[in-house]
Amino acid sequence: MFNKGFTLIELMVVVAIVGLLTTIVLVNTQNTRFKAHDANIQSLLHQVRNAAEFSYIQNKETYDMICDPADNSLINTGDLGTLEKAIQKENNNQKVACLESIDGKDFAAASPLRSRQGKYWCVQAAGLSLELDHQITTAICQ
Repeated sequence: MFNKGFTLIELMVVVAIVGLLTTIVLVNTQNTRFKAHDANIQSLLHQVRNAAEFSYIQNKETYDMICDPADNSLINTGDLGTLEKAIQKENNNQKVACLESIDGKDFAAASPLRSRQGKYWCVQAAGLSLELDHQITTAICQ
């Protein structure tokens, strides 16, 4: 007479295979989620540039009201403050760097990306948007 149940070893093998497949799926979906965060960061930084252009026109052709000189981040008030909070939500609460030129005619803002460690997305007054290997140090994405 044969027993028609599974042995303990067979059940353990099935559980191990299911666990392995689950791990593979979770790793792949996490990378996809990080790429979605990066796309949102890029879109939000584009909105920062649009808001900066509006501010530039309103403030006698100067970007003086875009960055907070105390901590080199976006200014914490108005639309730019709201955008900074949204970007930080996407980049895991990391700093959004913002630098203005001394004459107020240029600015650059950059945020770390989630899916590519050590990479930053940068926008600047001249309309340029690009990925950098380092955080910005001037009012130009370079």
